[in-house]
Amino acid sequence: MLVISIKEINKQRERILLDTEESFVLYRSEIRTLKIKEDCELSQENYDKIVKGILPKRCKMRAMNLLKERNYTVYQLKKKLMDGGYPEYIVNDTIDYVSSFGYVDDLKYAMAYIGEKESSYSRSEIKQKLLSKGISGRVTEEAYSKLGLEREEYGEEDSSGIEYELILKTLKKKGYSADLDYESKQKVLAYFYRRGFDMDIVRKAMEETVSGI
Repeated sequence: MLVISIKEINKQRERILLDTEESFVLYRSEIRTLKIKEDCELSQENYDKIVKGILPKRCKMRAMNLLKERNYTVYQLKKKLMDGGYPEYIVNDTIDYVSSFGYVDDLKYAMAYIGEKESSYSRSEIKQKLLSKGISGRVTEEAYSKLGLEREEYGEEDSSGIEYELILKTLKKKGYSADLDYESKQKVLAYFYRRGFDMDIVRKAMEETVSGI
């Protein structure tokens, strides 16, 4: 296979492009050691050293170091590694590797995220935020379901109850009362609608706020 180009990324690393359209990033010292040059053939032996030895090991180490700093979804971790110049098939193998140890788990991530954010955001907002992190609506719903079962087991308040309390708190902050005119009440309703709250729960909270129960 032919080396089409070697382009500098920074003082230590360069990206190598092959005539097969595959590319990867190596340190300059590695490029010198393997005697890789533009417009020259890359031997199968050296190619195997790179894609079966150097890069997989480095990609796994990079993933583990990232996960030491914070939690990632599969999507976030894959993007981070791809941005680092690792070929997709090596990244996918790395994701499988760290997932096998439970270091990256979208369901657990979603459950932790819901637990942290549900007192500040509606279920719909949380679903959208998780979607932007690469977590599907199906996984989010599964996370809510599993959280509900765990809370039921330990006698804790479920997500709908937490959302209800958030709505009550927001109504109080907005000064919602029976004295508000129709237009003002509709504006409050519109606020909750835009943020994706369950409107049946919103109306129930409004009735409670007005009645003072």
